[in-house]
Amino acid sequence: MKIALVGDVHGDLPGLADMLAAAESRFGIAAAIQVGDLGFREDLLGAGVRWPRMPVPVHALCGNHEDHAFLGRARSAGLWRYWAERGLVYQPRGSLAQMGGCVCGFLGGAMHVDRPQEPANRPSTAEVELALRVFAVARPTVIVTHSCPPGIGIGMRASEQFARGVHDFVRRAGIDPGPSDDCGEPALEKFWQAMTTKPALWIFGHFHVFHECLVGNTRFICCPPLDLQDCLLVWDSESGDIHKYILN
Repeated sequence: MKIALVGDVHGDLPGLADMLAAAESRFGIAAAIQVGDLGFREDLLGAGVRWPRMPVPVHALCGNHEDHAFLGRARSAGLWRYWAERGLVYQPRGSLAQMGGCVCGFLGGAMHVDRPQEPANRPSTAEVELALRVFAVARPTVIVTHSCPPGIGIGMRASEQFARGVHDFVRRAGIDPGPSDDCGEPALEKFWQAMTTKPALWIFGHFHVFHECLVGNTRFICCPPLDLQDCLLVWDSESGDIHKYILN
C-alpha cells in the first residue's frame, strides 16, 4: 500500500485535496498520513462549513497550531464521524490505525515557540503514559508525532528566526527543548526512552524542512510543509521504502 506522508498544512485544505488527487492519479497512493498543524479550527472544519472531500483517507493528528478546545467539542458533537466520512480521519493522542498491514501509533501536540504555552497544545504526562500502555500491547511499527524527541541524535536544528521565541516562551516557561542542534519536544524524549519496543519508522513535521536520519534501528523522517513540498514522500508499507516523487 502506498501512503503519502504530508507535512504541516496550516489550513490549506483545498491545496491538500488537490495534491492528494494528483498523487492518487500519478503515483497510486491509497491513503495519507498528515503530521499535525492541519488546521483543526471551527472556521475550517466546524458544523456547516464547506470543505473539500479528501480523495483518499487522510489520517491526521493535532499539532500545536490547532484549536484544541474545538477538537474536544467536535468529538462530543459527532464531527469526527462526519470528517471521517469525507476522508479526514482524526487520530487523537495515543490512538492506533491499521494501514497497509502495519500498525501506526499517533501522539500529537507540541510546544509553541512563538507564543505562550497553552494547557492543551503539548502532550501531557497522562497522554504519554496512555500512549505507552496502548503501544506496548499493539507494538506499532510506525510512530507519528508532530515534533520529535530531543537529544537522541535526530539532529533537528532550531530555526534562528525563533531563537527569541524559544527563550521567551520555552526556556522561561521551564521547558528544556534540548540542544539547539538536536531539539524537539521533551515529552517525546521520555516517551522514546520508555518505549519497550522501538518502531521501524517515526514520522513527524513541525520544523518545516525535510530531514531524515537513523537512530538505532529507527528511521526518522521529518516531512516538509505542504506549501514547501516540491516532492511528495510516499511510504510503501509492504517494502518499507520511502520514495520521493517530483510534484511539478
